[in-house]
Amino acid sequence: MNARIPAKALKTRSLVETTVFQSGNSQAIRIPKEFQFDAKRVEIYREGQSIVLRPVAGTAAEALAGLAPLSAAECQALDLAMEQSDDLLALDEPLPEALLKPKRSSAAPRGAPKA
Repeated sequence: MNARIPAKALKTRSLVETTVFQSGNSQAIRIPKEFQFDAKRVEIYREGQSIVLRPVAGTAAEALAGLAPLSAAECQALDLAMEQSDDLLALDEPLPEALLKPKRSSAAPRGAPKA
């Protein structure tokens, strides 16, 4: 998931002072509202004298969980599109035998007479 950065922060480089304090055995800072992340986790690294924070890329499941549910019309359109696509198997259909059998590998080239 990417953090939402306000448009005005992208246009200009903002400089804001904030408070540094102790939280247990760690040093912590208060992140001003205009810099807040729309993520639960961030990664931190040092770049010269700077410390950079950025949101951790989420999993596919987290990305999907953040999407709005489909409307009834969208569900019907998706169902119709899936019915018309015959190259996909339904999840409850067994795999065809051709896909289950392992391919034989032989040392002889194709078309070579068998001994």
